[in-house]
Amino acid sequence: MPRRKTRFDMPWPVNGLVDAVAYENQPRGSSVDLQNVRAFDPGTGRSRGAQRAGLAKYSSARVADDQVQEIGHVASRAVPTGQSSLNQRTIVPYVVTSGTVATFNSSSTTTATNGSGALSTTAPVIFSAQLDGVVYFADGTSEKKWTASTNTVDAWAESAGTMPVSGSDRPRLIETWRGRIVLSGVKGDEHNWFMSKMRNANDWDYAPGTATAIQAVAGNIQDAGKSPDIINGMIPFSDDILVFLGDHTIYQMTGDPAESGRIDAISTSVGGAWGRAWCLAPDGSAYFFGSRGGVYRLVPGSKPQSITQGSIEERLASVNQNTSLIRLAWNDREKGVNVFITDLGGGASTHYFYDTRNNSWWLDKFATADHNPTAVHVYDGDAVADRAILLGGQDGYIRKIDHDTPASNDDATAIDAYAYLGPIQLQNRPKLMLTEMKGAVGTGSNPVAWDLYAAETAEAAKAGSSKASGTFVAGRNRSDRARVTGHDIFIRLRNNSSSQKFSMEFLGIEIDSFDGPRARQW
Repeated sequence: MPRRKTRFDMPWPVNGLVDAVAYENQPRGSSVDLQNVRAFDPGTGRSRGAQRAGLAKYSSARVADDQVQEIGHVASRAVPTGQSSLNQRTIVPYVVTSGTVATFNSSSTTTATNGSGALSTTAPVIFSAQLDGVVYFADGTSEKKWTASTNTVDAWAESAGTMPVSGSDRPRLIETWRGRIVLSGVKGDEHNWFMSKMRNANDWDYAPGTATAIQAVAGNIQDAGKSPDIINGMIPFSDDILVFLGDHTIYQMTGDPAESGRIDAISTSVGGAWGRAWCLAPDGSAYFFGSRGGVYRLVPGSKPQSITQGSIEERLASVNQNTSLIRLAWNDREKGVNVFITDLGGGASTHYFYDTRNNSWWLDKFATADHNPTAVHVYDGDAVADRAILLGGQDGYIRKIDHDTPASNDDATAIDAYAYLGPIQLQNRPKLMLTEMKGAVGTGSNPVAWDLYAAETAEAAKAGSSKASGTFVAGRNRSDRARVTGHDIFIRLRNNSSSQKFSMEFLGIEIDSFDGPRARQW
């Protein structure tokens, strides 16, 4: 029977990782397996296959010989000193490690006055919130605050009323909303929430002589009431909306509770992971990690919508939320959401990136467990190099996702980046032979290694060993006539060399088959 020749392009899998379907039915434009790659080149912003941006130390100084517990920054208005720059603001970043509060820059750290051991040394994570240039901490054991202008830690003492406490337990959750410090997460009082007086983090008097719309309020005192569910996290959407992520539900506070605000159910079937496992996007929506796994998008006035269903849902359903710290961060450079899942035991961790432009998921693995973040902060300094996502590692260093170089390593360690394209199939699954490949690699890119996998089924091809291999170099490459046969064929593109990164412009293939339907177009 005569053979039929078919030529077509193999586009980069811009629809990301999808492992919720059979190998034989892999959706077009997606991949059965990929790691440390993107649909947009971080070096140029172009839509083409590329290695993700690597990690670089933001500060060359090691904060401490322990994992970072918190990172943040305070901004204040500055006075211009000349005509060469605006000097519009002063940025003071802070970090907490081993319970010690310090400021830092690209080369050093400075321990705050009274900052040594000021907070819990055993809490895996400490949250903070700021109000009028002062940062307030929630570590579950104490009440402390840090003043940026003097780099001093002091006791966070009440000027009126009593701060929330249950025995020796203090709040572990903290946010700023409507000019109030909001606390929750007190052991033994997990359904309750507490809000300071507006613009006064020291006033916790819930029953002043004269009731006002700005007084301190609490769930067990106000008409709005406690959350019907254990509070795992709080999302300050806007001045009008505060969302409580519960153990298995989501409730929304609308309006200030001191002015007849109310709490309404948003979902009675989906909750949120503990801590700050959420982020806000510029369009006003929120993304959060569900209490039973998966990532959801939440828009005020609507039910939460899963954005992992049908793609990577099963992967995230298996995350142990008691031993893994989950943090989300909006990535403005890549227009998406970084989902960091760190094994607190120091084991290997897998992280994810959601590309909103393509509605696609991408899997990330850092080179060593030390790079897995225990603290995450979106730092928006004035200099380009200071507008970055900062990651506090388990080894006491502060790193950043380096989009500006972009870094080709994870802090001097090679990145293993690859993607499987395919499976290449014909309708009705007749046997086929791949006879030619033509590749074009981005100018200035490092080489891209390719491997071919073929078998009688797509699953067997993916699980099998490489049948042929080679390398594409920068620019347009000559045709490669390596031949493999099978009913299903995968092409893997990869670079795992130190100090190298790649971008892929084009890949064309030619296949032969006996008479039959034309090849499936990817």
